Amino acid sequence: MSLHIEHLKSEIQKIASEKSIYKYDVYGSQKEENSASAKNKEPFSLTSSIRAFLILRVWNIKHQVGVTRTSNLTNEGLREAFDLAKSSSEFGSLENIYEFSNECQKEIQKIENKNEINKIATIQDLVKEVIAAEEKILNYSDKFKSVPYNKVSESISSRFYFNSDGAFKVENSQMSFCYFYPLAQEIEKKTRQSGQLEIAKNFSSLDVSGCAEKAIVKTKNHLDYAPIKNGKYTVIFSPEAFLDLINAFSNFMNAQNILDKKSLSHKESIGKQIANPEFCLLDSPLHPKNISSIYFDEEGTPTREVTIIENGILKSFIHSSYTAKVLESQLTGHAHIGSKVTVSPHYLHVKSNKKSSNTKNYLEENNLIYIESLSALHAGVNELQGSFSLPFDGFYINENKKISIEAATVAGDFLALLNDISYIHGEEVVTPNGVSPEIWVKELSITGL
Repeated sequence: MSLHIEHLKSEIQKIASEKSIYKYDVYGSQKEENSASAKNKEPFSLTSSIRAFLILRVWNIKHQVGVTRTSNLTNEGLREAFDLAKSSSEFGSLENIYEFSNECQKEIQKIENKNEINKIATIQDLVKEVIAAEEKILNYSDKFKSVPYNKVSESISSRFYFNSDGAFKVENSQMSFCYFYPLAQEIEKKTRQSGQLEIAKNFSSLDVSGCAEKAIVKTKNHLDYAPIKNGKYTVIFSPEAFLDLINAFSNFMNAQNILDKKSLSHKESIGKQIANPEFCLLDSPLHPKNISSIYFDEEGTPTREVTIIENGILKSFIHSSYTAKVLESQLTGHAHIGSKVTVSPHYLHVKSNKKSSNTKNYLEENNLIYIESLSALHAGVNELQGSFSLPFDGFYINENKKISIEAATVAGDFLALLNDISYIHGEEVVTPNGVSPEIWVKELSITGL
C-alpha cells in the first residue's frame, strides 16, 4: 500500500508546529481493493482501487474543536485541511467540550491468531472464480434466469490514529468476500430472489463455489410459494434477521442518542429488566470469529467486549470518551469522530444464559413463521417509538412442511419483542454482522401482501 503512515504523522506534526497549532488528533484509513462481477458468464464491472482519507480535529485556545475530512494527503492538501479545521474551530461548540480519550495512549489488545497480510488477489483470479460461480448457478436449472447481484472481492486496509500528545496506533487487516443473488422463476409464477454472502480472512480461504451453492439452495426454496393469512403468529428470526433488527434499534444502547434524547432508553434504564431473563447481548469486536476485528475506535480508545444485556437486564451503554465522561461511565471504544462525535456498535453477540438439552426443531412445530431476512430497514423502522413494520422473506411452518411465503410484512414493538422472546436456540451462528442463534418470539403481527 502506498501510504506511509509514519511519514504522514511526521509531516502533520511539522505543519501543525508551523501553524502554531498545539492540540490536534488524526484518524484515517487506507484501503486497497480488487473486485470482479460477472454477467452472462463474462467479466463485468472489474474494479481496482486505492482509497485513503483522514479526519483532522484541531483545538483552539478556547477548547473549541474544528473538524475537516480530506482525501488529499499531499503536503498542500494537509495544509489546507489544517487551515479549514482551524477556521472552523471558531464555530465549535462551547457546551460539548471534547478532549482526547483517556485511553488513547493505552496499548491495543493483541490477538494471537491475528491475520497475516498477504498480497491481494489479482483481478484475473477474481474473474476466474466469479465466472465459474455464476456459471454454476445458471447451469443448475433453466429456472435460474440470471444473477444480477454478484461480486468477488479482496481488500487490505490500514486504520490509524495519532495525536499531538504522542498517541500512535496502526491496525492492518485483510478481508475477502463474495455474494450471489440469483433470479429464478417457475412457469406462470412470480420471479423469486434470494442469495448468500460469505466473508473470509483472505481470498485463498474464501469458498466462492460454496457460496454459489448456498445461493442456489436458498433461491430454490422460495420457488414454490403461497400467500399467508393475516394474523398473529409465533415468529422465529434467523440469526441474520435478528441481528439486523437489533442494529436498527441500536439507539437503546447508544449513550450519545440518550444524551440527545433520541433513544428508547434513558440514563436511569441501567439495571432495569428489558428482555427475557435468558437473553444476553454483548458487543464483541474482538470475537475470534469476527473477520473484521476492530482494535481501537476513531478516538484511539482500545475496543473490548461490552456486556449490554445480561439475564435480560440492561447493564451498559456503548460510549465515546465524551459520553463516558458526562454519564460517569467506563470507556467502551465505540466513537466515530466528526463535527460531532457519534457512537455505534461493532459486532453484536446474542446468546442465552442457559444451555438447554431440549433443542427445539421448528419443523416439528405448527403454525409458525420463519423469517429468513428483513428488508426496508431504512423505511420500516420508527427508532424513537420502537415500532417496526418490515417486509421479509420467509416460510410458513405447519405439519412438517416449510412453504415459502409469497409476500408479507412483520410488525411489532422492539422492546415488547425482547420481553416476548420464548426460546433462544442453543446453536450460535456466525454471520458477517455478528453472532446469534435463532430467536423465537411469542406473537407478532403478520400481514400478507
